[in-house]
Amino acid sequence: MLHNYLFIDECGDPEFYGKRKKLLVGEPGYQPLLILGLVETTDRKSLKQAVLAFQQQILADSLYRSIYSVQKSGWFLHARADHPEIRGEFFKFLRSYPDIRFHAVIARKDLSIFNRKHNSNPSEFYFDIVHHLLNGRFQFDYSYNIYLAQKQKNSQDRFVKAVDQTIVADIQQEKLQGAPNYRCSIVPSSEMPELSVVDYFLWALQRYIYQNEIRFWESVEHKVVSVLDLYDHQNLAGNIYSGIEKPFRLEKASPFLGQ
Repeated sequence: MLHNYLFIDECGDPEFYGKRKKLLVGEPGYQPLLILGLVETTDRKSLKQAVLAFQQQILADSLYRSIYSVQKSGWFLHARADHPEIRGEFFKFLRSYPDIRFHAVIARKDLSIFNRKHNSNPSEFYFDIVHHLLNGRFQFDYSYNIYLAQKQKNSQDRFVKAVDQTIVADIQQEKLQGAPNYRCSIVPSSEMPELSVVDYFLWALQRYIYQNEIRFWESVEHKVVSVLDLYDHQNLAGNIYSGIEKPFRLEKASPFLGQ
């Protein structure tokens, strides 16, 4: 049986309301987007070894090993926290590594949709995003290992339920004759080097959206298979993008809140 490995991470959160149902939209610190990213590979072992080898090269290089963040015990690659020079080197690594493919769903947090479609329930909103991220990814003759980067509010049950619902929908939609074998796990990014890959892709995408700095995103765009700008209602006919054939560009999308 063939194997595929999916690594998922997210930036933003599915929350619209805080404590005592206080509306968070427009408040300081509110995140107007929930972005889920997925990196897939058929050779997890090689990817893990390559990322670990990169980290060891950094630790052994006198040009980088004295950087404060690198000197910390348990340092691992994390785009937001990494030194700009480390970040640049890892993007060079990513754009040349052969067996990685990236998918993303950009979910605009629309309060009216949240209340109407998702019943004001963050879990239902999250299910919807996971469904769009995984929809069409499964083949019944493959075995899948799916890893989600651990966050404070992540739930194994919620994650597994979202994957289950997506697979059932795929079977019904594609009229498949069987179901794929799969296993879901939630893992701290510090314990799984492969999750650093999807973290970097997400950082590049988020930086492009919020700061209009495209160079990081453009450097790895040839690894991008799909980007779905969900709930871009002004551009429904063109809200699915793919790598360099139909690249995701801000000028093609309707404006993002907070852009």
